[in-house]
Amino acid sequence: MSFRWFADLDFGLVGPIEPECGPDGQPREFMPQSRYRHAATTPLNAAGAGPFCRFKIGKGRNQPGLYVLTIDGEATYVGECANLAVRWGLTQYGSISPKNCFRGGQSTNCRINGLILLAAKAGRTIQLWFRPLLVSTDERRGAETRLIQALKPNWNRTKLALR
Repeated sequence: MSFRWFADLDFGLVGPIEPECGPDGQPREFMPQSRYRHAATTPLNAAGAGPFCRFKIGKGRNQPGLYVLTIDGEATYVGECANLAVRWGLTQYGSISPKNCFRGGQSTNCRINGLILLAAKAGRTIQLWFRPLLVSTDERRGAETRLIQALKPNWNRTKLALR
């Protein structure tokens, strides 16, 4: 397994993020909005217009901890999770559900997935790194905040100004 230091913490490489591709080798694009039963009466969230991609990470990563997404080796997005396989799986970042495209849904899932699609279409190298942390949610969130402040990843929108 490959390891890398981000700030003062070591992370193991989960692997590449590789969206599903069509026969032409290009990432497939998905527009799940029309499958939402309240689409006609609910406005889209700021990142809900799509398009989106679908991807899977390695199995067996059912641990809490911190993650770092890199694009061409640069730390681009940092977060914490209660379960890496769920957070980066087909129910959250890995595949956008119709409801998440609309106000009240998970706009962050839409935003990150859409940005991953754009990076993949541009041929960039996308990798996910993980550090298990078997501590309380509050302790993980504190570690996430410190990591965001140290790395200043450009896809993170919050916690940069906190001191």
